[in-house]
Amino acid sequence: EKADLAVSDGKSFCISHVDVGLDVAAVREAVTKVIDQKGLPVMVFSTDESTNKAVVCAGVPQKGDKGKLDVSEWLSNALGPLKGRCGKGKGGLATGQ
Repeated sequence: EKADLAVSDGKSFCISHVDVGLDVAAVREAVTKVIDQKGLPVMVFSTDESTNKAVVCAGVPQKGDKGKLDVSEWLSNALGPLKGRCGKGKGGLATGQ
């Protein structure tokens, strides 16, 4: 829904929060679906208040001009305020906590 709204508003990316706890697979699946269906760079956050942690996944389409955004750099910048870390992304996807 957030991706549809971003596309209709002419945005060049989408950032969203979902409530799946620290389920990395679910967050990654959401990112992959947005990339496949909308061709839009996307970042999805999910938090777990009991552990005070967050999981974040970012994805950037590998085709067209939108692929020029470096997914690892984008995610690292987003995780900065959270004092989070991420690995080097590959295939247009990167995950961090």
